[in-house]
Amino acid sequence: MTSLDDAMNIKEDIIQWRRALHRIPETGLILPKTAAYVKAQLDEMGIPYETFEGHSGILAMIGDPARGKTIALRADMDALEIQEETGVTFASENDKMHACGHDAHTATLLGAAKLLKRRDADLKGCVKLIFQPAEEGPGGAAPMVRDGVLENPKVDAIFAMHVYNLENAKIPGMIGLRHGTMFASDDQLYLKITGKGGHGSAPHETVDPIVISAQVILALQNIISREVKPSSPAVLTIASLNAGRGTTNIISDSAEMLGTIRTLSFETRAFVLQRIEEIVAAVTKGFRADYELRFFDSYPPVINDRDVTNIFLESARKVISEDDIIMLGDSLMGGEDAAFFFEKVPGTYFLLNTVMPIDGIVYPIHNSKFMLDDSVLYKGAAVLVQAAMDAM
Repeated sequence: MTSLDDAMNIKEDIIQWRRALHRIPETGLILPKTAAYVKAQLDEMGIPYETFEGHSGILAMIGDPARGKTIALRADMDALEIQEETGVTFASENDKMHACGHDAHTATLLGAAKLLKRRDADLKGCVKLIFQPAEEGPGGAAPMVRDGVLENPKVDAIFAMHVYNLENAKIPGMIGLRHGTMFASDDQLYLKITGKGGHGSAPHETVDPIVISAQVILALQNIISREVKPSSPAVLTIASLNAGRGTTNIISDSAEMLGTIRTLSFETRAFVLQRIEEIVAAVTKGFRADYELRFFDSYPPVINDRDVTNIFLESARKVISEDDIIMLGDSLMGGEDAAFFFEKVPGTYFLLNTVMPIDGIVYPIHNSKFMLDDSVLYKGAAVLVQAAMDAM
């Protein structure tokens, strides 16, 4: 049987795993329920695995590295701090939500594990299955790299998948990818502006951090619109601004903001981060305020290796039709900490179209009503398995 036929036979297993995981979303580096569920499935399949201190990452292995190359397949497992509003029967049982599809990634990798285990004796090498926490922050890939998941045996190539609403896809189950940069670099920003609080009727006696914050936010947008080359995409978003305690007549002492910076080149990234520091320093000094600025949870860009991507394309064509493969013209401005794996090992990251409207509306990832079509996840498992076998 082909990888697709084989995967079709476990389609319902993958759906069941995904929906079970959807009910128990967890965030961060420690995912006790999620990790326990994954380990239970691996135990049932008879696949050995390794766990780690400090995070809930899992490394499983199938095959024998003495037979050939070692290929890694990676899935993220964590959820988001979002209250679900989908109304599905398998909705989240807590105040978090798998609004980015990581439940589907984990279930798809479990499906690939089941298919590969059946072919264990015939594998021309070894496949490492990397189940990773904290992609949404603070980042689980870098700790797993430090824990040696890409070594002993050394990984020769890596593949990863993300469910997505592909714009040009006509049906669920189509895949999208591109050569070169797939995802942008991703830096998070924290800024605290400290002024001098006082009565709202006497602003001249204060140094108003809210007004200064407004000036800073507007000035920062000039970096993107007036200083970065239009041919080098960049995004700077201030996503939250907090000051005071909800009063009408008190000017607070300080204001705090959080934001994100996305770029597609190392040069643009370095320039934008430098200019943020310079502008914040100049504006706050001009308004007699102090500031605290730091960047954190920084992810480099995900760059698809050309040779590995060509191998992947040939593998995908064995599983799905040429018409169901979309070569993307543009990079995605989203960030992905799989970049830390891709920095060490050549790889390919692809998208699986799982678009599913709710009441006629297609909600994007990171939305409380985001939902995906899990009936096509078996195709993702089939493509991963085929790519792993061909890369070996």
